[in-house]
Amino acid sequence: MTGDRGTIDRLLGHNAWATALLADRCRALSPQQFARRFEIGPGTLQRTLLHIVGAMRRWADRIGDRAVRPSVEDEVSAPTPDEIIAILDETAADLAAVVGCVVDEDRLDEIMEHRIRGWDEPFRFTRGTAIIHVLTHGVHHRAQALNILRRLGVEDLPDLDAIEWELHS
Repeated sequence: MTGDRGTIDRLLGHNAWATALLADRCRALSPQQFARRFEIGPGTLQRTLLHIVGAMRRWADRIGDRAVRPSVEDEVSAPTPDEIIAILDETAADLAAVVGCVVDEDRLDEIMEHRIRGWDEPFRFTRGTAIIHVLTHGVHHRAQALNILRRLGVEDLPDLDAIEWELHS
């Protein structure tokens, strides 16, 4: 399987846009609302958005064969939406650069390993699958964030669909 750089760039662009749009909507919340705990995913909007960005950073390192940096979730304890957007901007650019190199070097089908603490054997999968994983991971958690926003009574929630992204780009 060879990659289509344009399609992958669209997926990366949509992922960053949708996450930034959610963080932008959180600017209107009080700090208490942004940090309010729910039994959904990572538990708060703050932690959910930071988790999305942290996963993007970790997977950029893994896909790029770099040492995995310390978790941004551990480095930043109570970020504001603006701080999350700043980390997202840097992380999205990094992930796009790493993925771009993998696509340009025709390495999507190259097998990579991922070790999980406590497991004897590493997981083996292609770099292309790792890219799909990080992008679908973001979709999953953005749905949780929308659910939290709904529970907070936020109206006029954003449509995070890829078509909306293209229409607004």
